[in-house]
Amino acid sequence: HPNPPVSHPGGLNLLQRMEMDQYAPIRNSENIYFPFASRSEWELADWLSRGALSHKEIDTYLHLERNTLHPLSFKNAKDLRSRIESLPDVPRWWYQEIKVDNYQTKSPIMLYWRDGLEVVEYLFSNPVFTQCMDISPYKEFEGQERVYGEFMSADDAWRIQDELPDGHSFLGVIGTSDKTPLTIGTGNKEMHPLLLSLANIHAGV
Repeated sequence: HPNPPVSHPGGLNLLQRMEMDQYAPIRNSENIYFPFASRSEWELADWLSRGALSHKEIDTYLHLERNTLHPLSFKNAKDLRSRIESLPDVPRWWYQEIKVDNYQTKSPIMLYWRDGLEVVEYLFSNPVFTQCMDISPYKEFEGQERVYGEFMSADDAWRIQDELPDGHSFLGVIGTSDKTPLTIGTGNKEMHPLLLSLANIHAGV
């Protein structure tokens, strides 16, 4: 495109921000899995945090004889949570109860969300996508025939870039939603997540 985006120094990606936090010297010199003691402990912590176990069930598991004979560095669910929260920040969760006049429900309707702009910034700064993200529109040809593939090869992307100030670029945001059942310990409740991604990230990633 004749109006290409211009990068400016000073911004930090996710890994660079990790290198600047207070625990970076420990991760770099002693233990890359800090605040966990080892890779195996990190994998267990990841599994516990992503699973459907309640805090009480996690505490019960951590007090099994197997874990007392081979003790972990975290002793209970609260300790596990505090270690996770000491890791570099990601877009935080917010929540609120939705109330509708003259409409009663058996249990509260809860809305959980992350700030959409923070999510977009987080995705854009993630170095995992460095080699598979387009920030400048382009036209692709096979012989004399114009072909279309990724988001930035579209005519609309070219048109939008035409209208931007010199040196600027833009991000396309994809929003998708689908009903998801929560069947484990929730009384067959459902949630309706809205998932965000960047159209600039290659579709095959």
